[in-house]
Amino acid sequence: MIYKPKYDGRSLYNLSQSILEYFGGTPDGKTLDFQLPANDGLVLFLFDALGISTLESAGAKNDHEEITSVFPSTTATVLTTLFTGKKPCDHGVLGFQTFIREMGGIVNMLGLSHPSGPQLPTSYEKLVGPGERLGKKLSKIGVSSVAILPRSVSNTPMSNYDDDGFSLIIPYYDFWDLRFLVQKQLSQKERKFVYVYVPYVDTLSHHYGPYSQETASAVRDLLNFFEEVSSAPGYTVLGTADHGQVEVDPGLLPPPELMSLLELPPFGDSRAMFLKTRKTHEVIDYLNENFPDFFVMTKEEVLKEGLIGCEETQFEERLGDLLVLPQSRRLLIYSYTENNESINYRGHHGGLSPEEMRVPLFIR
Repeated sequence: MIYKPKYDGRSLYNLSQSILEYFGGTPDGKTLDFQLPANDGLVLFLFDALGISTLESAGAKNDHEEITSVFPSTTATVLTTLFTGKKPCDHGVLGFQTFIREMGGIVNMLGLSHPSGPQLPTSYEKLVGPGERLGKKLSKIGVSSVAILPRSVSNTPMSNYDDDGFSLIIPYYDFWDLRFLVQKQLSQKERKFVYVYVPYVDTLSHHYGPYSQETASAVRDLLNFFEEVSSAPGYTVLGTADHGQVEVDPGLLPPPELMSLLELPPFGDSRAMFLKTRKTHEVIDYLNENFPDFFVMTKEEVLKEGLIGCEETQFEERLGDLLVLPQSRRLLIYSYTENNESINYRGHHGGLSPEEMRVPLFIR
């Protein structure tokens, strides 16, 4: 049930390096272990949560390469990797909820806030570290870049950080709006990078499940659209996903007995839960006895196995002391609010199962 990221040439980290190389830039790390077809422009569709298992369940036969997500397999970590060209060990965004000592606790990395509080008076740069994003790197070699994003995420702390240096940010309202905007961009043949983020599969997978009829219908419609625009002259068109999802039962709150052994509430993601504790042996014993279907790793094992891309990191404290990976439909979710709808999600991600880690790379 443990499917490691393939940082050596078959992961989203390597895709980031290959995008820079595509336009003649100098990669900072290992590129994909295969070449992308040369053209004037490059388009990247990122279909959130369209893992290979969801693709196959929908009956989609679209040809693709297989690559992996990074770990944790969650949007905040993946997009930071994609746009910084850094592995998780080097940028430190280690989950949807990341423990950041200098901010005094756990930070929601999508909104840059404490889990139940307002936005923090800080910036991504201060939390992630120095380094230019992809848009700036491309502009230095004379390549313009366009990001087409849902209006709901087009002006958030994370997207503003990711898209720093992009020539143009275009928000959209819905699928029909998206179709028009993409077609308009691809009607202009030029040397540019177009990034298109599409959230619909993730939303439906969370609420209905990754193998539901609702999700399958969205997958087929989106891929039909992808194939339509892939014939645009002058462009190589790519499609991939940040992660997949796995079907789960409604989440359980961490029992009081477990919480009493922790220094902080659990953080990370529901399927990749980091625990900070001074009582590691007691916590391991408790989990082995009460949750034998959970796989527990120490922080040292996480680093040794290279799950975040390195065996050492300056962000070691963000790993907590233990990592808990559910190996069944059962999972624990710590709720900071009374009405946490994610407890009842039918699909979740963040972990290291093949369903979460294996993602397609469509190349047209």
